[in-house]
Amino acid sequence: MFSPDDVDRIVEHMNDAHSEDLIRYAEAYGDVIEAKGARMTGIDAEGFDLEVEQEKATVPVRIDFDAPLDTVDEARAVLVEMAMAARDAAER
Repeated sequence: MFSPDDVDRIVEHMNDAHSEDLIRYAEAYGDVIEAKGARMTGIDAEGFDLEVEQEKATVPVRIDFDAPLDTVDEARAVLVEMAMAARDAAER
C-alpha cells in the first residue's frame, strides 16, 4: 500500500519528468488512439489513472498492473519496464 505522500511524489514526478511516457502508456496499455497529452492523476497497488487528452475530449483511463505491487520500489520498477515496452511498441 502506498502512503498519500508516496502517491503525491510518484504522480508529481511522472507528470513533471515523463509526460511522453504517459502518452505511450495511454496508447499501449489503455487502447487510446492518438493521445495529444496525458497526466497521471493517481496510483495504487493495482494500477494507475490517467487523464488523456484526445482531439475532442479529455478521457479518464485506468491501467492495471499485471499483479498488485507492495512497495514504491516495485512501482518504480514496473513503471520503467512498462515505459520501455511501450517505447519499443511505438517504434514498430
